Amino acid sequence: MFSTEHAEYLLSLPKKLKDSNTVLDLSLKRNRVEFFSPNDEDQKFLIELTSNEKILLKTSLHHQENNTYVGLLRIDFKGSHINPDHELDTLPSYLKPYLGKYFSPEEPHVHLYIGGYRPLSWAIPLSEYDFEVQRLNDKLDIVELVLKFGEKINIISSLNINTSLF
Repeated sequence: MFSTEHAEYLLSLPKKLKDSNTVLDLSLKRNRVEFFSPNDEDQKFLIELTSNEKILLKTSLHHQENNTYVGLLRIDFKGSHINPDHELDTLPSYLKPYLGKYFSPEEPHVHLYIGGYRPLSWAIPLSEYDFEVQRLNDKLDIVELVLKFGEKINIISSLNINTSLF
């Protein structure tokens, strides 16, 4: 694993589609899209959009290293989660009020990479995070979420999103 600072560096890197013809098909239960950074071509990334009967939408960015994936950032709608209940030296002060917090499916939240902890084991309420899409009222909000997530993680490619079948 790596430090929180390295995770922040990876998040800040500009990201381009590995295949410029990639289409995100929102009618599918799972989309996986690969990216690379022109500023650091050794870095590979994967965005995953998943939904199922239990969770409306998970939007995740993973750093790819060899054949493993390390989660860097994820936004969950309709998912439940419990934060760690122990404090390491690497825990930023803004997360301390959320030690052991339970997130119910009714509370959208953002998972963050924090060094020393299992990737994406920490979350904060989406309402406490600087992100424009706070609710998913209809399926078109998912398009906005994907685009804003792309901005947040510095995607510089145009995303082709197919909404005709959902």
